Amino acid sequence: MAVDRSRLAGALSAGILERSGLRLDAAQDFEWLDRNIPCRTSCPAGTDIPGYLEAVYEGRYADAYRINLRDNVFPGVLGRVCSRPCEDACRHGRAGNGDPVAICFSKRSAADHMAQPPARLEPIFPPSGRRVAVVGAGVGGLAAARELALWGHRVTVFEKHARPGGMLNQGIPAFRLPRDLISREIDQITALAVEVRCGVDVGKDFTLDHLAAGHDAVVLAAGTLKPNPIGIPGADLTGVEHGLGFLLAVNEAGRREVGRNVAVIGGGYTAMDCARTALRLGARVTVYYRRQRADMVVLPGELEEFLAEGGTLVNEAAPLELVGEHGRVAGIRFARTASTARQADGRAGFEIAAGTGFDVEADQVILAIGQRPETGWIDAALASRLVGRDGWLASGSGSETALPNVFVAGDFALGATTLIRAIGHAKQCARRVDRFLTGRERLRDRVAVGPAVHSKSPEAGTTGRTAAMNTIPIHPMPVLAPQARGLEAEVETGYAPPEARAEASRCYLCHYKFEIIDSRCVLCDECIKVKPVPDCIVEIAGLVRDDESRITGYLPVAAGQTDSLYYNRLWIDQDKCVRCGQCEAVCPVNAITIQKVTPVIEVAV
Repeated sequence: MAVDRSRLAGALSAGILERSGLRLDAAQDFEWLDRNIPCRTSCPAGTDIPGYLEAVYEGRYADAYRINLRDNVFPGVLGRVCSRPCEDACRHGRAGNGDPVAICFSKRSAADHMAQPPARLEPIFPPSGRRVAVVGAGVGGLAAARELALWGHRVTVFEKHARPGGMLNQGIPAFRLPRDLISREIDQITALAVEVRCGVDVGKDFTLDHLAAGHDAVVLAAGTLKPNPIGIPGADLTGVEHGLGFLLAVNEAGRREVGRNVAVIGGGYTAMDCARTALRLGARVTVYYRRQRADMVVLPGELEEFLAEGGTLVNEAAPLELVGEHGRVAGIRFARTASTARQADGRAGFEIAAGTGFDVEADQVILAIGQRPETGWIDAALASRLVGRDGWLASGSGSETALPNVFVAGDFALGATTLIRAIGHAKQCARRVDRFLTGRERLRDRVAVGPAVHSKSPEAGTTGRTAAMNTIPIHPMPVLAPQARGLEAEVETGYAPPEARAEASRCYLCHYKFEIIDSRCVLCDECIKVKPVPDCIVEIAGLVRDDESRITGYLPVAAGQTDSLYYNRLWIDQDKCVRCGQCEAVCPVNAITIQKVTPVIEVAV
């Protein structure tokens, strides 16, 4: 039967999805995905989150891992240290629904329980003959390198430190991220014939100009290694150091010396890593942050673990001066702050409260107040075109620069950000590099429509969910007792398989679309009688559509009016549906279909 492509354009948003095996590409279809699968939409790497949660629930850990690997490059790593924007967007976390699904911990479960690591993706294109250099072997550089290698390009990564991984090794402590896991997931990248050359300092060993002349394209992914200045007196005292330097010395150089009374200034990821590391080295540690506790940018539960380990937190305290004795830091002069209006980033502003100064003792101060790209290594021949007067890249947060064959990926473009955002940016950068090298867009985004799992007919099936799964509480992450914690042993021990599957079963599986076929529905109301959530199926008088035929809402039936003039159809509200399948199971005329909707990237023909 011929397929009417004009009718299928925007089929997801138009509410006419009646068959499997489709590949959709209208803007409305992508808009439906963005709106109805909020966890994936919020993931900068575009990870198929319900896809891998479904696989974990079914005990298919290797499949779940590969689904992750396709999108986020470092599944096991991100299963431990991801910033989890997906969990903030999860429908299960909305008011009245309970806690969001523990998506991050479930991702870790796939890496922990897969039977045969490591995993390797097969190249998408044959060798292109093109050579690409990547400067920096952090997550951004390695993510870009992997994508480009999958597309057939010959990639060499240049890293100035002794081993690849960037902040994974240099910044994140081993008690949060095991080193053997980092090595395994980097090995999965180098297995694609990506060459990583460590101990090579671009800018000293050879210039960027030389590198760009010898390669078809160059990707700058040098991270953010230049600390922000604190801008108060005493910053040059002995015993004052920046957080990244402290962590690098401990994690990579084996440093074990620390002050007896350590003050960490800052309220982000680096502050927590520094503070928890200093505790393990025997210090008394206090973290000072100028805003409220709710404004701290840390992983869920991490602050609580720091406090359980014996650390102290002081909020609404801004440093005014670092006080020294005989050239060494001896204390800090603070002032209390008062909150002001919320800023563009959502955090409260602050101001110094007059007359609230106080002093604290400290024989070591660790500054964890952020960092930015170091661009001084870019040679003068190119710096005038690549670097702005403020020392940041002139190209801003984009991937392309003023030089046609020089691109930028990850934190080097964005500034200090999260691992998952750096990976997402690197993937976008790689696609732009590929387009530059080949002269065309070789990959295209599509929306694939397929049958539900265990389908009993081509048009209907089951998701495997039940209404009872909606009430399962979130599973806490098991952790080592505080007294058993050290520099090496991983604090979070991971879900056992039963807990992993139970937690993944909480996912609503938003990538399934339940739809009532009006031409078959006899308005018997059997589905209404079994619905587990109020208004997941509703009696309506009609649908509301925008100018592009997308369904934006429905017209409710007026009170007391249920004849055919007003009540002419039933409607499944995708935003309230929990994909339990009870409605489809009781429908006597098979009027309800279940289709699996998945974003895919295909080779353009």
